[in-house]
Formats: sequence, structure tokens, C-alpha cells
Amino acid sequence: MNKVWIALWALTSGIAAAQPADEPTAPPPAAPALAAGSAQAGRELFIGARPLRNGGAPCGACHGLGGQGLAFTASFGPELSSGLTGLDPEAIDGLIESLPFPSMTPVYEGRALTPEERADLVAFLVAAAKQGPPAAGWSFEVLGLVGAAIAFLALAVAWGRRKAPSRARLLARAHHSPGGSP
Repeated sequence: MNKVWIALWALTSGIAAAQPADEPTAPPPAAPALAAGSAQAGRELFIGARPLRNGGAPCGACHGLGGQGLAFTASFGPELSSGLTGLDPEAIDGLIESLPFPSMTPVYEGRALTPEERADLVAFLVAAAKQGPPAAGWSFEVLGLVGAAIAFLALAVAWGRRKAPSRARLLARAHHSPGGSP
């Protein structure tokens, strides 16, 4: 999965442009250093507790981020904690800056993130990727299955204790009472 993200980023940023084999390649120009951001500010930007300056939607409106709590459980976009593992901060910043994903274009077109917002988000996402997804993610599903089994058993017990239909009770009483019709 990480290779797919890197390949998408490389293709959209022009890094993967074909070079003729007979021409020597020049070393790429040095990239500007990534500003240090605040992981706490990035967390607030991700969930929307602090709005983005240019009016874009918070990342957490679409993306889940495992191990961070219920505010990070959206499921429209991919879950990010495992997808960002192994990417360096510059690669994550490049993805956030260029947004090479078609579903994100209408959301952020004309609403680019500021360099400070990108630095904060990168700091938060790097920390979250190091933390990784929760180890006990299956417990929610198990609790759901146990709850469904208990509800099913309760319905089965209630079904066995239900009253017979009124017509059946009246016919049974008529057959056992003297003078009733057969």
C-alpha cells in the first residue's frame, strides 16, 4: 500500500518523468526544508476543531485514523494510519500540497492549505503513523456479535412464551366445555 502512495505522489509531482538513457541526469535541486509543525495543532486541524484558513474541509471528514478515538473514524477516504507508515515527512507534505487524488480536487480547489497548516498536519500524521492502528480493533466487532447473539436469544425465549392466537384459544375452550359445538 505504501508503494502505491509513493508512486501516485511521484507521478503527480513529475518525479517519474522519463529520461533518455544517453543523456546524463542532473541531480535534483535541493528541496526547501520542511518547517517544523505542531502535532497538537495538526490534530485540531484534522478533526476540524480548528478550521482551515482557506475554508477547506477537515481531513477527518473523510479519512479515518486508527488509534485516535471516535473523532477519527470517518470512512469515505482510506484509513491513514497504515497508509502513511514508512513515508517521510517530505513525502507526506508533497501529498498534502499536490493532492493527487481526484475525489479531493473539488473539496480543496481554490482552498489550498497554508504552509503552516501543512506543517502542523504533517507533524500530526507522522506521529499518528508511528503509533499505528489500534491493536485491539477487533473488540468492537466481537462486542457487536455478542450483543446480537444475546438479542437473538432473548427473542427466541420471548417467542416461546407468547400467547396463542385468540381464535385458537377460543376453539380449544369450545371443544372442552360442555355444550360447545364440535
